[in-house]
Amino acid sequence: MEIADTHEHFFDERDRVTQRVDFFTLAQGYTISDLVSAGLPPELSRVIRNESAPEMERWQAFEKYWKYTRYTGYGQALRIAVHDLYGGKEISASTIPKISEAIRTRNKPGIYRYILRERGRIRFCVQDDSCGGCIKIGSTKENFELFVLARRFDKFIVPATPSDIKQLEAATGVSITSLENLNRAAEKSFEQNLAEGMSVVKIGLAYMRDLHFEEAGKADAERDFEALMRADSPAPQGFRTAFVRPFRRLEDHMFHHVMRLCEANHVPVQIHTGLFAGNGGVITNSKPTHLINTFLLYPRIQFDLFHLSIPYQEELGILAKSFPNVYADFCWAWVVSPELSRRALGEFLESVPLNKILGFGGDYKYPELSYGHAKMARRSIAQVLAVKVESGFCNEQEAFEIGKMLLYENAARLFAWREGKAPSLK
Repeated sequence: MEIADTHEHFFDERDRVTQRVDFFTLAQGYTISDLVSAGLPPELSRVIRNESAPEMERWQAFEKYWKYTRYTGYGQALRIAVHDLYGGKEISASTIPKISEAIRTRNKPGIYRYILRERGRIRFCVQDDSCGGCIKIGSTKENFELFVLARRFDKFIVPATPSDIKQLEAATGVSITSLENLNRAAEKSFEQNLAEGMSVVKIGLAYMRDLHFEEAGKADAERDFEALMRADSPAPQGFRTAFVRPFRRLEDHMFHHVMRLCEANHVPVQIHTGLFAGNGGVITNSKPTHLINTFLLYPRIQFDLFHLSIPYQEELGILAKSFPNVYADFCWAWVVSPELSRRALGEFLESVPLNKILGFGGDYKYPELSYGHAKMARRSIAQVLAVKVESGFCNEQEAFEIGKMLLYENAARLFAWREGKAPSLK
């Protein structure tokens, strides 16, 4: 069955095929975070990431902690990708050279269509290409045959220094000397992104602050903007930035300004909730219930809440049940914890309307790993539905129809996917 993929960070294929890729490139896609959690020290992490280091030196740094992490969801996705796509029956010192050579050989134009369409049976992906470290994909016919384009406006919401404002000026060509100018710059960027084919807005602000955005008054936001431009107080550093927001009223005002742009243009909004990528992070900032006032203020916006909100999956289930404009998205979740995700899906099937559940999103920079993740998602969803059939919840044909809704139909409807039809580009 062909499926939809609600969330990716892929490089444009034209950029991907110019990169030097090997086994350790793929291993850095979340797997290395588990290695760090298992005790990998920074000096060995640097060896693994060093493309110029001897291959066996990189393997020795990797192998010591791989034995502790190969069974996690991240490890499973890596093993599936290497096994199915590059013939690596096992990952060991003797197979790494052959695996890396197979990866380099395949790294040529057409690799995305081969991995996503032919091998992964993924009909389309929602592509978030404006995150930190991502390369924007081109607005080309080939890309729009595979991708629905999501873009971010977080930089307009949380500027913290005059330098941040200068960057926004350079990006938009708008002189930003007032709150009104900042609003106009955000509007111009929104218009530019719509012209490039943007169909979805992505909010990743939980990495920086909590997700409760109050209805800040214009005068308060203006005072914050003026204080920011004066740079008259030291900014918080390190983890403290997650708690101390000197210009919070400005942030709140700009968030609601972006939401009104989404509402006016009928653009759905994807929001990061739950677990963070990497290690550490202030998880309590990402609770989905922080967003309740946002759901109430913008009932015409469709909100796609990411990552099963792990570890707040029960909150997410209640939100998706209670709010017509809230969807529960399992993107990233199957590799974070397959067992937790299976339990959550089993509960959601009996509490959340079926059209509110989005079953899969890879959330990787390299499609090989999304292939592995998709295989894990298919298997886990099938296992959950098999239990439902055995219990008498539904019959086999009904289970198949449920699977189609979770893995394709709900996402195709939410993101207005039309087969073979690119957005009208200006």
